[in-house]
Amino acid sequence: MTRHFPRINDITSDRERPPAFWVKPPAHHAYNALKFRALTEQAYGDLTNLELPVRPADAFARVLELVKERGWRVAAKDDLGRRVQAVAITSLLRFRDDVIVEVRPAPEGGGSTVAMRSKSRLGRGDLGANAQRIREFFADLAAGTVGAPGTAGATGGESPAPRGKAGAR
Repeated sequence: MTRHFPRINDITSDRERPPAFWVKPPAHHAYNALKFRALTEQAYGDLTNLELPVRPADAFARVLELVKERGWRVAAKDDLGRRVQAVAITSLLRFRDDVIVEVRPAPEGGGSTVAMRSKSRLGRGDLGANAQRIREFFADLAAGTVGAPGTAGATGGESPAPRGKAGAR
């Protein structure tokens, strides 16, 4: 069975309030949520913000660790706003893709909401690479924060599963 990928190279976990790049790479256009919404919902409907049971400051610290572990080059970091913009370089063809991760207080309080956007600089389609990057980042972020100090699961026993569908691989 052949997988069909839409001709889109700008994927976000938050189609209502997509993270905005504040350091603009060359020829970088703003995310057009209206144009891409139907395509991304159809192809990547499972890709939503990640809800974590940790404080925003702790979640952001883990985000920065993961960015470093992946070897992404940090283009800008806003500690107060808990957001980081970085450049990921693909392994095969060495393409540069732009990434932004924002950590927001959870709407219900007591946790964090992580929104992420990944955009290829070249081409009109990415063969699902940006969505996969977000899924993998969210899975690793969830795995590294559940049961961490300051969470309900840190006192022993079984750690709670992260909320949100994006944590699944």
